Amino acid sequence: MKRLFFLFLIVLALSVQAQHRSSMYKDGEIQLVPDAAYAKHADLNQLFPDASQSEPSKSRGAVRSMVVAPDGSVFMSLRTKHLICKFDKQGNFVKTFGKKGGKKPCDFIYEPTVQGILDGKYVYTIAVDGRMHFFDLNGKWVKTITLKYMPLNTYPLKGGKIAIVGFSVGKQNRTSVRILDFRNGVEREIFSEIQPNQDKASIVITPNSRGEIDNEGKYHVATSYKPPVIGCLLPFSHDMYYRVRITSSTDGNLIVANPSNGQIAVYNPLGQKIKQFVADIKPEVISKEDREEYYQKAVKELKKLEEDVQKSDKNKEYWNEYIFQYKAQLYKFREPASYPDHLPYFSEMMIDEDDNILLFRFTREEGSNKFDVYTYDHKGVRIASSSFVSDSYELKINPAVFRFHNRCIYSYVSKKDAGNGGYELVRFNLR
Repeated sequence: MKRLFFLFLIVLALSVQAQHRSSMYKDGEIQLVPDAAYAKHADLNQLFPDASQSEPSKSRGAVRSMVVAPDGSVFMSLRTKHLICKFDKQGNFVKTFGKKGGKKPCDFIYEPTVQGILDGKYVYTIAVDGRMHFFDLNGKWVKTITLKYMPLNTYPLKGGKIAIVGFSVGKQNRTSVRILDFRNGVEREIFSEIQPNQDKASIVITPNSRGEIDNEGKYHVATSYKPPVIGCLLPFSHDMYYRVRITSSTDGNLIVANPSNGQIAVYNPLGQKIKQFVADIKPEVISKEDREEYYQKAVKELKKLEEDVQKSDKNKEYWNEYIFQYKAQLYKFREPASYPDHLPYFSEMMIDEDDNILLFRFTREEGSNKFDVYTYDHKGVRIASSSFVSDSYELKINPAVFRFHNRCIYSYVSKKDAGNGGYELVRFNLR
């Protein structure tokens, strides 16, 4: 299956200062040049040894999130150790703080993700249990707020407000955007949508009720145990592709962009809508040829599974039933109804310090270490196009590890020839 890579789209200019950056976007090619003096003494492979481990249960160590404070210091999550790392404005390691536990309100029960700097005073984290931890910039715990839903992403606004994309599980799964007041914990919902039923876009397996697979992959005869249904999603059908993306502007306004329809709305910190427009983007569709490619790949993978099961004496009853049900649903890979009408208008959204909004649009071209940039004015009219290029680093275009600050881009990336173990904290200058 073809690789995905992200196509930069600069959509909105909200300030006079944006002219400098907008002019740069018009120059045709923007080089991301690493600052050789930055973080030269920070050995991230020693600080984050889990980043290079390839076991499935530990490879999540390479998943990072980072934020940049007003003074240029960087806070980065060390998730598998339940810690937050602080680096100074030169990229030197300063300290870690936080700890795993559950007895104290400041403990991390689940792996934390560092999210933002609130009002220049507090660095805060989220976790799957809904707990938001707030620390001062020296790492001293200040406050914990517990949400009644899972926070997927957040952005700090101004005046103690935080925008949150939340996910609630129930009879109907729901995604919402809320604005939380740090001072009193009060939330205001400004957007909500029900997630679609995924059964049509999934290979749904009901395991044999006479047995179960435990956490180590071993099969056991069950007595009263009813095994869960297993769902294997078809390509591009997961609702995460279509959930709203959020960011915040320099004046503290909230920007909400909807990948399913290209709609962009701007709200003030009180949740009042200021403006709205649709990005001038034509999303790609999944063609008949694409569906056939996915079908043939599924057939090949299923054949490999059948061969492996035949060679083994372990858990045959379970796996034969799994194969039988999967094979009966292979037709879904060829069915247009199993796929969305079109791919998302974009995959991610960011904003630079000049309040240009960046949308990263899905394409299925063979990607290089290059990201094309399209610029639009405040009405959504295209102005120019250019490219972001890094000669030596594998850019990771993810808002969690790609941060604009003081005319630079801070990122957690690896060199092209470094393999799994070469991640670095890098400050790029734009030229």
